[in-house]
Amino acid sequence: MDWASLQSVLEAGEGPQVEYKRILPSDVRAVRPLCAFANTRGGWLLIGVTDEGHIHGLHHPEAVARQLLLLARGLIEPPLEPHSGVIAAHIIDCDGPKVVAVRVERSGEIPHAVVQPDGSREIVVRVGAANREADGPTLVRLRRGPVPTIRVSQLGPLERAALEWIRRHARSAERPSGEATVARFAKAKNIGQARAQRVFTRLETLGMVVGHGAERARVYVATQ
Repeated sequence: MDWASLQSVLEAGEGPQVEYKRILPSDVRAVRPLCAFANTRGGWLLIGVTDEGHIHGLHHPEAVARQLLLLARGLIEPPLEPHSGVIAAHIIDCDGPKVVAVRVERSGEIPHAVVQPDGSREIVVRVGAANREADGPTLVRLRRGPVPTIRVSQLGPLERAALEWIRRHARSAERPSGEATVARFAKAKNIGQARAQRVFTRLETLGMVVGHGAERARVYVATQ
């Protein structure tokens, strides 16, 4: 990523594959987005950028980049290693101020978990612009490890329609975590909620979407 590419990312705002931090957060808070990106669909963690998307810059970007890579190795299990090609840190000169951009690819070693201060593990996924603890079918699927890639063409017509609809409703200003729920899809397509739920659960089981929340409040985002 260079300065021009960063400007394009900032214009789009935070979302399923982008998170801003003005300064380096505390250890666990720093690695949660990295873990979530690795478990979901990859993304960028930008350090030195305000919540509003303005360049704040860092005084010691090289030290921040090194620390993030050390944290990704020490507080994520299995660790995210730079030599694996899953994670890489870049320092971007923004016409003076410097930003650290950490790129995380979707991992082939899922599930990754954040190691908490008490020694417990938290499996995290990216839902909209938030990092959430995995639950339900998403957690079950992650615990099974990587699954064979399913092409969209292999899905049924309603499953393809649901996946496209989930992509379009990933997030909004009013709902930063997204607004793709079973009830909204059922209403939009004029089908029963039980049928819509079966479709969403199948997509979640296949790893094509992730969900967070319980029952009617569960929100979904696409992973591909």
